[in-house]
Amino acid sequence: MPEPTVLFDLGNVLVRLDLARGLEHFRRLAGDQAPASLELAKVFFSEASLACNRGERSPERFLQSLARQLGGPKVPLARLTEAWCDIFDRWPQMEALADEVLLRGHPTYLASNTDPIHYTYLSLRLPILRRLTGVHLSYEAGVIKPDPRFFRLLLDRFGLLASNCVYLDDSPAHVESARSLGIRGHVHTGDVEAARSFLEQNGAL
Repeated sequence: MPEPTVLFDLGNVLVRLDLARGLEHFRRLAGDQAPASLELAKVFFSEASLACNRGERSPERFLQSLARQLGGPKVPLARLTEAWCDIFDRWPQMEALADEVLLRGHPTYLASNTDPIHYTYLSLRLPILRRLTGVHLSYEAGVIKPDPRFFRLLLDRFGLLASNCVYLDDSPAHVESARSLGIRGHVHTGDVEAARSFLEQNGAL
């Protein structure tokens, strides 16, 4: 078996996500003026958010759209940024797993739907990100998973063979998209030992 190239998603793979905490942070910023429409899907998966993930909207314009959603008094961009990033928790076991893969010498890449605000925040706080072979981010690629173009661009950009790649992502749709191109994928449900077994079975550990 050729030496595998390992691809990691970011949210709920290398870090845990707590969107409910982030939403509550926004509710506190809005105070009594918080609109009833302030829901998880409408905040974190709004068209404005997706546009920022695709690199079609600047972080500043995106934060301004968030401010309008809050409907209350004007909130400084710095406080909006803090709330937008108040969804991440370190996941030491998964960081250690990625570290093991790197210590084995395998090419290891990040393949993530994200925006510049989130990635800047995490890159300063997650040392493992600075040790990866490379990163492939949706806002740079101009396309988001599960669109197969996301993975085709990754393969072309780094000169990778799909059949050599193994991929961990928490989204079944994203994993299925990667598999459609010949990438071996594992849906990471939070079971670190299952993720380890997948990597072992595919020669990464």
